[in-house]
Order: sequence, then structure tokens, then C-alpha cells
Amino acid sequence: MSDWRTGVYLTTAEVEQDPEYSLRLRDEIGLTTVVLSFSGTLPEEVTELSPFPQVPPTDDQLTDLVLRHMDGGPVDPREFDRAAASVGPGVGATGDDDGFRRAVDGLKEQGLEVWLCGSSWTIRRLMFCPSRASVTAWFEAVYSHWAGAYGVDGLDITHARFPMGSFPLGLFGCTCDHCAVAASRLGYDMEEMIAALRQSRARLRQLDGKRLGEVVRMGVGFFDIIQALDVQPGLIGWLRFRAELLIGALTRFRSAAKAANPEIFFGGDTFPASMSLTVGHDLMRWGEFADFASPLVSHISAFTCNTLTEWARFLQSEIGDSLSTADALATIYRFTGYDGIGLPESYDGFGDADELAQRVPVADLVLRDLAKTKLYLPRDLPSYPILHGTGWPRPVIDRIVTEARRLGHDGIIWQGTDELMNSTPTYVRGT
Repeated sequence: MSDWRTGVYLTTAEVEQDPEYSLRLRDEIGLTTVVLSFSGTLPEEVTELSPFPQVPPTDDQLTDLVLRHMDGGPVDPREFDRAAASVGPGVGATGDDDGFRRAVDGLKEQGLEVWLCGSSWTIRRLMFCPSRASVTAWFEAVYSHWAGAYGVDGLDITHARFPMGSFPLGLFGCTCDHCAVAASRLGYDMEEMIAALRQSRARLRQLDGKRLGEVVRMGVGFFDIIQALDVQPGLIGWLRFRAELLIGALTRFRSAAKAANPEIFFGGDTFPASMSLTVGHDLMRWGEFADFASPLVSHISAFTCNTLTEWARFLQSEIGDSLSTADALATIYRFTGYDGIGLPESYDGFGDADELAQRVPVADLVLRDLAKTKLYLPRDLPSYPILHGTGWPRPVIDRIVTEARRLGHDGIIWQGTDELMNSTPTYVRGT
């Protein structure tokens, strides 16, 4: 039997409505693993550890718990309604524990492994402060319960990151008093890091956009960026601090999960490698707290293309009219390492999200990150890229899977399977 893992994301509702679906996937594409979103309820001994003073929490109570921008305010309150519909960070306030258990048991009876998929600090823009002791204790209790209570084989933690790069303000948090204390404990100076962030932004505003575009077209390198932005040690420290903060917490969470179930396979999804440090993901240290990694390269709209366009717009807003859209995009492509693959030269070139797969070179985009991921991850750490099996052209999917296997990845976890059913190639079956 091949060691190639073939997984799929499913919900309890999908399992209950069509229990034969997973069997068809097992027989047609060699499905081995179902990553099942948690839809149960938590026992009282866990819910009493929630950092929410009440359920639902008020906006003021949420404001006190979430990531704060370096200018003092919460980064974004637009997702407060979604957070308020929870019993605590990352866990919905309603659920059906019996139904979730039936789904787990039914899938295991079909000979499939089941990983419980649960959330963490971040929704999209909103993030609960990772330095708050009450938030850390909450996740430790939740993950311990999930690992030990349901007979699952794995615990797949998602959203264990800072806000995604397509929301630029997320790069400037969290700088609350709790994070300042955590920074000092880890050997960092919060005031120095904030000063470095402000310094780099000030230098950015001094650049001549026309000259910048000309230089980017000639070729920009690492030392050019250091000089142009007058990069200070505090800026590098800022990126390192955020990554180290998450690593420490996730190491603690893994220990709690293993204490509840020594056999649990603990890991989670990783942000695209080209931008992983912007959300606190240090892929080279992923093995310190995880048994596997799932490179999340399926969200080319929200994670990748939206980030590229938002950062380009940010550049134009900082530098001014002297920087053209084409040059702003080219600068960001070069800075993030996505240059040279034929990405659009205008914002309109990306089109709407539903037509993105026809507008951009999806395979080149994804494979660039999958190659980098294998360079950074520990060599012996299993890696299961997350790909779209619905909505991407089949030749694109075929090329990505073939190349992912050549690069040394260990399987695929699918989001959707419409393009995979019938006439499935042997590499998907894992032979």
C-alpha cells in the first residue's frame, strides 16, 4: 500500500446527508483521510475556561481580547458578530455532540482515518491576542478535549496565525501590553520594534515612485530592500517575535493534546511559503510543534492574489501618483517572489474571484509556493498540500499533483472533488 495520503475536508452535515459519498471517494480517488470540521459541543469543565466573561460577549469585551494595532485600537471590529456567536475563541456556541460522534464513528467504520479540524486565534481580519494567558489556557483545554474525547486519529488546527496578508493592518499588531510583556520575556523590545516599523514606513514614503519602477524593472534584490527602507534590527525582530510567540503556544497545545491522546497526529495548515512570515508562520521550525504540515495553497484569491493587490495599493497610497499600478504590482511580485510567471499588470486583470483560475497562471503560482515549502520544512516532516478539486481546470490540477509528488510532498488534502471523480489518474489513487 502506498504511503501517499489522500484527504478531503467534510462537514458533519455532508457526512449525514450522504454517507455513501466518502465511500465513493475511497473507491474512486483512493481517499484515506477525512478532515472533519468540529460541530460538537464542549463539556462544562472546558467552557468554564472560556476567556469570554459571558456568552455572547459584548463588543467591549471582545475589544479587550483581540489583537491591537500599534496605534492603540483593535485592528478590525467587522467580525465581532461572528466572534460573538462563539462559546469562546474558535469554537461555535451551538453544536450537536451526538451527531459529530456519529459522523466520526461512521467514517472510521468505512476504514478511513478521521482528523478533527478545529480553529484557533484568527477568523480572517480579527485575531484574539496570542499573548493573553486566558486565551492560551482556553485553547490548551479545547485541544486536549478534542484529542481525547472523540477517538479521532488527528487534530488539524487551522487559523493558527496572525491576520492574513490581504488585510495590511494585521501586519502591525499585536502591540498590546500583554504582547509587550511576552516580547520582553522572549528577549525582544516592543518599543524598538514599533520604532523600526515606523522608520521603514517613513522611508517608504520618501521613495520616488518613477525611479522605483525603473529599478524594479532592472531587478531588485535583498540588499536593495534593506537600503531603500533603512531596515532596522527591530523590523526583523518584529517578524521573529510574532513567529516565536505562536511557536511557544502551539508547542504547549501539542503537549496538551498528546497528554490526552499520545497517538494523536497533531499539526495544521501553513500559509503560502512566499508570505508565511507575515502571519507568524516560520516553516523551518514547524517540526517543533507539529507532526505534519498542510501547505494551504488552495486559496489563491484570499491569500495570494488579494494580498498582492492590497500591498500594491498600499504602496501607491504611501508613495503617491508617481508610482504606476503596473510598477506597484511589479514591485510586490518581485518583493514576494511571484515575479516572472505572467501575473496581471493591472488590478482589473485579476477579474472576480470566480474567474481568477482563468486569469492567472494557477499552477505556476501554487508550485512556486510548494517548492519553497519543501525547502523550508524539516525534511522528515510529512507535508500534505491543500488543493482545490473543484473549480480549477483539470490539467492544472494534474500538473500540480504530479509536481507536488516530485517535490517530495506526501499526499493531497482536497477542498472539493468535482473535478476528480471519474477517470481519475493513478497518482490520485496513490498507486
